[in-house]
Amino acid sequence: MKSTDELLKILKNSNNIGDYIEDNFNDINNISFTEYLTQCMNSRNMTRAKVIDGANIQKNYGYQIFDGSKKPSRDKVLSLCFSMALSVEESNRLLKLSDHAILYPRIARDSIISFALEKKQNLINANLLLHEMGEKIIE
Repeated sequence: MKSTDELLKILKNSNNIGDYIEDNFNDINNISFTEYLTQCMNSRNMTRAKVIDGANIQKNYGYQIFDGSKKPSRDKVLSLCFSMALSVEESNRLLKLSDHAILYPRIARDSIISFALEKKQNLINANLLLHEMGEKIIE
């Protein structure tokens, strides 16, 4: 997958937008939040039930997130990210697709969350770290 910077460079040097979209379709496809969430889950051989349980989300609400009938808060999206052990890049993509701000390293809480994601910590350990550092836990 090409980075955003790579795509921008290619776009700037393109003479035809149709060719650009055709040549880079796999990197710019319009995937929805629920499609990407399911893709992440499937790539980790997880079930919805396992993801929801690991995210500490109420079962019915979790299934409504997966079917697109409920829009999760930023913290719920982060909980799902921890449950699936997503990378910071994958987590940021899921956050963007859910219309929430990505993790920003100039914000202490976001830096701690990014650190915990990079270290493949689970939600409980991430919340312990946030609490130890005096930041609001992921609820």
